[in-house]
Amino acid sequence: MFFRRKYRRGKTAALNPTRMRFSRWFSSCAWLIVPLGALVFILWCGQARMQRTAAVSALSDWSTDASGSAASSGLVDQDGTPRLIVPQHDNDSYQWLSQTRQMLTRGEWRVRHIDYDNAPYGRATHLASAYRWWLGFLAWCDHAVSGRPLPLALERAALLADPLLHGMLLVTVVLFAARRLGFFPAILLSAGIATIFPLAGGFLSGAPDHHGLAWACALASTLLLATGLRTQRVQQLPAANIGRVVRSDFFLAGVAGGFGLWISAATLGPILAGVVPGALAAAWMARSRGRANPSDSQIPPWRCWGAGGAAMSFAAYLIEYFPSHLGWHLEVNHPLHAVAWLGGAELLARGTTWIQGRHAPWQRRELIVVGLATVAVLALPVAMDRQHTLAFLSPEPFSTRLTYLNDVAAPNVVAWILRDGFTLVVAATLLPLLLIGPAVALLLRRRTDPGRRQSIAFTLGPLLVALGLAYFQLNWWNGLDSTLLALLAILTTTDASVPAARSHWLWSGLIALMLIPGTIALIPPRGGDVQESLTVSEVEGLVERDLAHWLAHRSGPEGAVIFAPPDLTASLAFHGGLRGLGTLSWENRDGLTAAIRIASASSQEEAFALVQRRGISYIVIPSWDSFLDEFARMGSGQSEGAFINALHRWALPAWLRPIPYNIPAITGFENQSVAVFEVVDEQEPAAAFSRLAEYFVETGQLDLAVATRSGLQQFPGDLGAMAALAQVDWAMRERGDFAGAFQALLSGVSTPAERALPWDRRVSLAIVLAQGKRADLAREQVQKCLGSIDEDRIRSLTTESLFRLQLLGRRYDVKISDPRLQRLAHDLLSPEMNQRLAK
Repeated sequence: MFFRRKYRRGKTAALNPTRMRFSRWFSSCAWLIVPLGALVFILWCGQARMQRTAAVSALSDWSTDASGSAASSGLVDQDGTPRLIVPQHDNDSYQWLSQTRQMLTRGEWRVRHIDYDNAPYGRATHLASAYRWWLGFLAWCDHAVSGRPLPLALERAALLADPLLHGMLLVTVVLFAARRLGFFPAILLSAGIATIFPLAGGFLSGAPDHHGLAWACALASTLLLATGLRTQRVQQLPAANIGRVVRSDFFLAGVAGGFGLWISAATLGPILAGVVPGALAAAWMARSRGRANPSDSQIPPWRCWGAGGAAMSFAAYLIEYFPSHLGWHLEVNHPLHAVAWLGGAELLARGTTWIQGRHAPWQRRELIVVGLATVAVLALPVAMDRQHTLAFLSPEPFSTRLTYLNDVAAPNVVAWILRDGFTLVVAATLLPLLLIGPAVALLLRRRTDPGRRQSIAFTLGPLLVALGLAYFQLNWWNGLDSTLLALLAILTTTDASVPAARSHWLWSGLIALMLIPGTIALIPPRGGDVQESLTVSEVEGLVERDLAHWLAHRSGPEGAVIFAPPDLTASLAFHGGLRGLGTLSWENRDGLTAAIRIASASSQEEAFALVQRRGISYIVIPSWDSFLDEFARMGSGQSEGAFINALHRWALPAWLRPIPYNIPAITGFENQSVAVFEVVDEQEPAAAFSRLAEYFVETGQLDLAVATRSGLQQFPGDLGAMAALAQVDWAMRERGDFAGAFQALLSGVSTPAERALPWDRRVSLAIVLAQGKRADLAREQVQKCLGSIDEDRIRSLTTESLFRLQLLGRRYDVKISDPRLQRLAHDLLSPEMNQRLAK
């Protein structure tokens, strides 16, 4: 029967040469079409998102009229002011961009200290230089080719950095898989790399982030090890060639893992730990064959893997820190990781030998080596315990986010599914787990090729570790996908016991079922009018950018220190060059502690002392971010009675002055606001009440403005208080009350109290006199204001008061004599206000 079937197949092929040629042609075209289609899909998604990010970033500000108009790309002003709106407010992206900008502007090839955080002292940074170099290289290439200034080139590099990495990962892995595993696994890998969710959504245009590069290293390391284990069983190659190829695979796997450890120890650490159970499982799968025929059982070269990983890890540490910044920061790559890696590789090599039944009798030398290797492995957790750090086991701020492609965030996967139900995103995330079923089936199947079974058993080690972490941290579904891709490559290799055509159709159907939901989830939304389709995160980004530019203009060249929620702090630092206090970076323990103490201070005196110590200029509280309340709860266990709660109730200390900042009417964002408080010298009670009342008037909070009337009436002899009271009545359209307040105001204009009036209160007096139709008195006050104006006084005014002062000066033909001050006064106004002045 066997010869008859073989004869019939040969006869059919001979009788149908056209069909045979078509089959070969179709196979070769499939090899080309699918990877090229996957690459085109990556480029298309990247281009669509790049255009969206650029279009959103090109939208203009509304609070200031900067001297430099926006550049043609819409990303950076001609004066270098950043405009990029990072999708989904990825704080890591703002950190990378700020630090890369520092590297380029200061000529630092290694950035070890930053000053935009933990003000005024700054802090150390341990973000890997390799990713900054990647951003800087792309920026330099753009600068060299186009001649654009480096700030603009950097923001263009941010649009390209991660999509380029995604494309490079696809090309590299597919070429490797085609050469070592066959065309079919390479075809399926190309589809998986391009569309598996959420990993494929982690390479986001406009949101440069090191996690994508770290996950790529995890995939490379796992795939190289699995391929090396399979290659050991290939019988068609000479033993010497097999040994050389396998050692090369294991060494390169170590190098990829060591490089990934440099990029992110929190990402690669668990993957490398998962190699241990995977290696032991692979050895267990090979034990029966090794006992039956010891010469056919080869011990994997785990020492080569350890040597490659330790060498790369130690070299990266020297590149990053030698000679001036050596230290004991186990949260990132450290020589102890290299030492533990060497020890673990030695124990793996000996453990594999023992499991496969090929161990020699114990000798003193063997015991010493095993003891030293054990000490090397234990040195890392012992040092972590002594430093009271979980190192790569501690969750990152990003850990609750699935991907920055959308706003999915939850404490764990069960909470996410119970909250959202079985959505498309849930299906796209969970369906790749279907690969575990065929993997277990092939492990239990006796006819499975030994090399394939060993590789599958190994890959399940890091996969199960990643799966355990993915249950508690949504971001680990990206790391899980990297191990699933390696498993996919091994599962789809040719097995002589199953007809290739049938196997290929079955695998193609399963992979299509797994990847189609992810493909749909990755497709960018259709274009259209950007202003009509802004998402909530994009609106928040625009508001934060405008606020950053407004605060930077108001603060002047010396800059300012702001106390704000962590997310807003990162945005203000990037867009406005402002310095902050309490971001959630693990290196910022001091700044975070200070932020918690300020937010939870039990008295105004304590808060003032802490604010002065840190040199804080502004306290900024956005209505959509309640993290300052969380700071208060961290410090005192509750927000009631804390300093930040007093600000919510408008129980302001005399050293805080509210500064109006208005958000334009944006659909879906109508009820949001930002409270900005400037730290000033202690104010007189009358001045404090006056400024608070005028703040409520300018921000449209008329009910709160009316509530200040009784407080203002306590100062009948203070012109500033009477001017504020008149403005409240004017805003309420209470003409009768305004007339009474205005008459009381007129009686004090020519008194000595008028000569001692603070400058900003004199501006308020001039405005009220103009409202009361006393042009003669208003003109006199405007002349006094503009005659004594200087830069500090211009910046001290609210935007509305500055506009009204210039409008009165134009009406009464009184100008600012200094052109520089006149230009500054115009720059601090909104474009709309300047247009009204020009009419």
